[in-house]
Amino acid sequence: MNTEARGIRFSILDLRKMQCDQNLVVTGSLYATRSCPNKPNRMLDISIDSLLIDVPGYGNILYDLGCDPKGMEEHWPESIQELSPYYQTPQQTLEYQLGLLGLTPEDIRTVILSHMHVDHAGYLYLFPHTEIIVQRREMEAAFAYAFSQLDQENHTLYMRRDISAPVDRYTVIDGDYEICPGVTCIHLPGHTPGMMGLQVDLDSGTFLFARDAAYTADNYGPPSIPSGIGGDVGQYIQSHEKLRRLEKETGGKVIFGHDWNQWSAMKHAPAYYQ
Repeated sequence: MNTEARGIRFSILDLRKMQCDQNLVVTGSLYATRSCPNKPNRMLDISIDSLLIDVPGYGNILYDLGCDPKGMEEHWPESIQELSPYYQTPQQTLEYQLGLLGLTPEDIRTVILSHMHVDHAGYLYLFPHTEIIVQRREMEAAFAYAFSQLDQENHTLYMRRDISAPVDRYTVIDGDYEICPGVTCIHLPGHTPGMMGLQVDLDSGTFLFARDAAYTADNYGPPSIPSGIGGDVGQYIQSHEKLRRLEKETGGKVIFGHDWNQWSAMKHAPAYYQ
């Protein structure tokens, strides 16, 4: 990490939670045995958020955009609502959370999408004026998946409605990419072809946002345990090895994508890490 003081700070915007079967979060975490042949599965709370990064001399960056706030009421098929229900209050919309920081969507210069799944691209429609940064392989996979279906009534990871929202400009990247000094995209394929983490270098230290490259600390291990949703397991494990190297090189703290315990212990908007 460059030790030069930059004054970068970030705040976690609370977009609340989804719920998902535990075995879809951490594969094999619940299983029947001879002594307990009918062991029931259970739904886990998984955190949903957006990360606001304030970079002096550059502007405001948002990393990920949560779920469509009208998904459960209007836009999502019943299959998504059953498998991965989403819960929020009026105080946990993206606009409200930005407002806690004195901001509106128009104050955002750049949006980074870790990937384009339904729980990460839901507010894309708010940013027609904004540069959107996404991995090339992610965009190709998302559009091929969403537009190859005649309808989206079955469970889908990519919602056509989300990813087709009009935006001013896509910056399509391949591999690791520095947005500005102190903010670097990290290609972490496996969960999806273009899965992308983020390294943020604060004056106080480095944070490594894994997003869905590692849902929880249990996924990260070691040993690495994949989630039950999608992906290339070999690439998933290689991405964990890359994260561990970065963790060692930078002394950074890894922030997992949907770890309810870690997320609940962290400060949220309007508080800043700096």
